[in-house]
Amino acid sequence: MRELPENKFFEGFYIWFDKDKKEEYYGTPLYLYNVDTKVDYDKRQVKLYLKKGKFDGLKYPGLLYFPYTESFGMMLMMFLNADFSSFEKAYKTFFYAYGFELLKEYVPYKELEDTYKSEKKMLEVMNKVYEGSSYELLEIQENFRKCVDQIYNLNGEKGLEGASANSKFIANIIKHRSDVYRYSNKIEVILDSYSSKDDDFHNINYKDLVEKLENNELSIKKHNVYTSEKLSNILYVILEQVVQAPNLPIKQCQNCGKYFIPSSRQDEVYCEFPDEKGKTCKEKGALETYKRNLESIPALLEYRRSYQKKIMIVSRNKDNKQLKKDFDNWKKEAQSKIKLFKQGKLDEDTLYKWMIENK
Repeated sequence: MRELPENKFFEGFYIWFDKDKKEEYYGTPLYLYNVDTKVDYDKRQVKLYLKKGKFDGLKYPGLLYFPYTESFGMMLMMFLNADFSSFEKAYKTFFYAYGFELLKEYVPYKELEDTYKSEKKMLEVMNKVYEGSSYELLEIQENFRKCVDQIYNLNGEKGLEGASANSKFIANIIKHRSDVYRYSNKIEVILDSYSSKDDDFHNINYKDLVEKLENNELSIKKHNVYTSEKLSNILYVILEQVVQAPNLPIKQCQNCGKYFIPSSRQDEVYCEFPDEKGKTCKEKGALETYKRNLESIPALLEYRRSYQKKIMIVSRNKDNKQLKKDFDNWKKEAQSKIKLFKQGKLDEDTLYKWMIENK
């Protein structure tokens, strides 16, 4: 069985999970082309952000002590949503964060070097890697989408709405309802052990550690690490972990259609993936809901009418400080009433009456 790298490593992909924190962690070497990093030294975590215009041509080694960190199931969501129609789009929507380590089976990986002197040369090689694997990427993506759609009833299939995702996943694999069953055969599991935890507790001496464990002051979790040379197998591991997690569905955004895992409530219908302007569907959905509420709730509609009328009067009388002060006081009190209404502490009739009396 493969052993975990002790320090830096230039080949391989390792991933593990913390379902309680709803996080996943991975280590792999990356080029970090057009990518910025944010390091949390207290948590020993690194987050990646796409940032146009950054090139240094250096392949950064993977680290397990400071892993890349993101929300639970994110790598699978990114893959399901990725655009593999061109190298630029494939890199921007997926490979910037996960690299090319998992494409070894499809391309002459030896072409990838550790350092590139020019951006042109690096992009030339990366394009070759993409072109040599694009067909397989689309096939894998289609198979996982089909499997996810079946498991989470995203394809409109009737009759199994009450069954758990885990039960449907198991049945899907056994009955070969999608080709995802083929992706479970090249996975290695590196078992976690307490002997590997010294880095986490090096500041605590033996006696104090025993006492803290005895008094239940410490909870030391073990997280098995999964590794494979195949992208499809890593995605299989993630899906298997997600379906086993309770109350954590995979959904499709009602605005953009992307796959996502709700971050807070199960009934969320909008994703939190930002568009080109940095706005998320969740933010846009909240705005649309607010607009619909304005149209359907007389009290809120009355607030909007009064607000527009008052702000126009203030703008036309800029030298009247008392008018501006009265408007600010009205707005503060009105918004306070609306907040109470949204919290269920004030009924609609009372809110409407206040708006009419104070317009």
